[in-house]
Amino acid sequence: MKAQTERLGVSKLDQYFSSYGWLFREQMIHDYGIDAHVEITNENYPTGELIAIQIKSGMSFFSEENSHSYIFRTKDKHIEYWSNHTLPVILVLYNPDEDTLYWQVVNENNVVSTGKGWKIEVPKDQKLEEGSLAALRRLTQPEPYIQKLNKLKLVELLDGENQ
Repeated sequence: MKAQTERLGVSKLDQYFSSYGWLFREQMIHDYGIDAHVEITNENYPTGELIAIQIKSGMSFFSEENSHSYIFRTKDKHIEYWSNHTLPVILVLYNPDEDTLYWQVVNENNVVSTGKGWKIEVPKDQKLEEGSLAALRRLTQPEPYIQKLNKLKLVELLDGENQ
């Protein structure tokens, strides 16, 4: 039953991203904490902007909660791997009873040490829906000062070619 539940979560996530034209790529080989990647598209054209995804499916991931979040617990090795990843990482929880996907960014603001491990609060109101796309797209964007530096480099490059 567990394998079926896992497949339902992956399938639901694939369906979600595919319905908006984003390119969902499941990790088919043994993974260490990243189950899939999604590539953002712009008018159905791949942008090269990628997000890494850890998918957890099943009601056991909804057994601990507070008034506003579901609590996901994990070990040091996963937090270390995700925090050192070159891509932004999101955690997606699939609730098969509701057929709903919930998500949270894995970063220093959302990961809390418990002394024995780590926890990530996944907000109950942070469902994957059409409005989530803009927030996900922002994850791949560099800080504003880096964007400005990149534009300056591009201008210098273009000016150099025009001389």
